[in-house]
Amino acid sequence: MAYIQGYTYDIFLSYAHLDNQMLFDQTLGWIEHFYTDLNILLSRRIGKTDAIKIWWDNKKLDGSVVFNDSIEEGIKKSAILLCLTSPGHIESDYCQKELSLFYKKAQEESTGLKVGDRSRILNVLLYNIPFDQWPAPLAGTTGFPFHDASGQEDLGDTLDRKSPQYRNQLQDLRDAIIHVIKGMREIPEKKADPSTKKFSIYFGDVPDSLRRVRSRTITDLEKTDYKIIFDTPPPFEVDAHEEAVKAKLEQSDLAVHLLDQFPGREIEGVEDTWYPQKQAELGLEIAKPQLIWVPAELNISEIEEEPYKDFIQCFETGKQSSKNISYIRGAKSELTQQIIDLAEKLRSSALPAVPAASEKISVLVDTHYNDQLYALELSKCLFENQIQPFINPQEDDPRKNINILGERISQVNNLIFLYGKESRDWVMERMSAALQLIVTNNYPVVAFYIYLWPPRKDPADLSLKQRLVKLNVVNNSDSTQLDPKTFKQFLQGLKAVE
Repeated sequence: MAYIQGYTYDIFLSYAHLDNQMLFDQTLGWIEHFYTDLNILLSRRIGKTDAIKIWWDNKKLDGSVVFNDSIEEGIKKSAILLCLTSPGHIESDYCQKELSLFYKKAQEESTGLKVGDRSRILNVLLYNIPFDQWPAPLAGTTGFPFHDASGQEDLGDTLDRKSPQYRNQLQDLRDAIIHVIKGMREIPEKKADPSTKKFSIYFGDVPDSLRRVRSRTITDLEKTDYKIIFDTPPPFEVDAHEEAVKAKLEQSDLAVHLLDQFPGREIEGVEDTWYPQKQAELGLEIAKPQLIWVPAELNISEIEEEPYKDFIQCFETGKQSSKNISYIRGAKSELTQQIIDLAEKLRSSALPAVPAASEKISVLVDTHYNDQLYALELSKCLFENQIQPFINPQEDDPRKNINILGERISQVNNLIFLYGKESRDWVMERMSAALQLIVTNNYPVVAFYIYLWPPRKDPADLSLKQRLVKLNVVNNSDSTQLDPKTFKQFLQGLKAVE
C-alpha cells in the first residue's frame, strides 16, 4: 500500500530510457541512481524505510515496444507523477502517453490535479528545455532544474549526481514531494456517491491477433467517462486467476470478451483451457451483462481446437443466450461504438415501454431491397387497417446495421419478415439477429411473422428453435398480388395478439 491512502503507489516515475543509458564505464544509469537517492531521502524524512512507494519501469524497454498494460495500470494507481523532462522524453510517444494519461486521470479524481497551490505533476528538468517546448500538461508546473545550463539559450547537461548542485536540487525536490504527499493525506476520504459512480467495463484477455484491437478500443473508451478494468491475467495460476477475474467482474457493469478463431494463451497447468474463453465463462457465471464479440469474417469451421470451437458455436447458434448476453459479429472499426451503445442502454436502464392497448399497433416490416415492392404493398394495407408499419430494408449482409435494427425493434410489438426473392438462409439469419437483440435488451416483441411471397415456398420448411416469441407463417407465395383472404387472417392474428 502507498503512504497516501487510496493509492497503490505514491509516485510514478516517467522517464525516457535513453536518459538511463550508462556512460563512461558506469555500472548504473543516471535514472537508476536518481531513483535510489530520492527513495532514501524520502524514507529518511518520513522515518521509515521504503515508506514511499515509487513505481518505475526498470525493464529497459525501447521505443518499439507497445505501451505496456502494467505501466498503464501503474499510472492509474499513482498519486503523483514525477516527469523527468529531456529531449528524449519529449520525443517519446511512450513517455507523452504516460504524461497525458496521468493528467487526464488526475483531473477526473475528486482530489483534482492540484493540492493547494501544488501540482501533482512535478517537472524535473534534466536539460534546460525552454518553457514553450514543455508538453501541455506541464504548463503551470514548477520546474526543478537538474542541469548545468549557464544561460537561457544553453541546453546544458544533466547534473553529475556527485555534485553539490545535484544534492541541493534533490533535497528541494524531496521537500516539494513531501508537501504534496502531506496535502493529499490531509484530504478527508469521500464516500462514494452511487449517483456519480462511473460505469465500469471489464475487458477479458484476448489472443495475440486481437491484442491491438483491444488496446485501441480501451484507449478510445478511456477518452469517455467509463472506468476500464483490463489487467488480468496475471495472476496466471488457475485458482488465483479465477479468483482475481471474479473479483473484477463483480466490480464491472459490463464485461467485454473479444474472440476469434484463435483461443489465445493456454492457462498454466490446464490442458485445453484458454484465458479468453475461461474469463468469458466466468463472466457468464457472474450473470452480469456480457458482450461476446467476434469479427464479421470469422469462419468457425476453421477453428482447430474443438472445445473452443464448441464454445463459440453455442453463441452463434443461440444455444448460449440470455438477456444478459449480447453476441455480435462486427467490424473492428465499429467495435468501440457498439460497446458504447450497449453501455449507454445499460447505464440508463430505460427499457422501452409496451404500448397501451388503446394505442395503435406497431409492426416492423423487415425486408431485403429486392422485396421492397412487396413490403410497400403490405405496409399500405396495414396502415389502412389502423396498424402502424415501419419498413426496414436491408442489403445482402443479414447482420449489417444491427444497431439500426435494434433501435427500430424497440418501437414495435411484432416483427414481419418478408421472404420473397431472397434465400431462406438470409431470412433465418435476419430473424436470429433480431431474436438476439430482443433477448439482450428485453424488447417488448411478442411475435414473429414470416410473410411468404413468390416464388412458391413450403411453409413447413421454416422454423426457429426458440421459445421467446411466437412464430407465425403467412403464405402468399402463390400470387404476386396480396391475397385478401390470407391478409385478413394475418390481420386477425396481429390484433388477437394485442
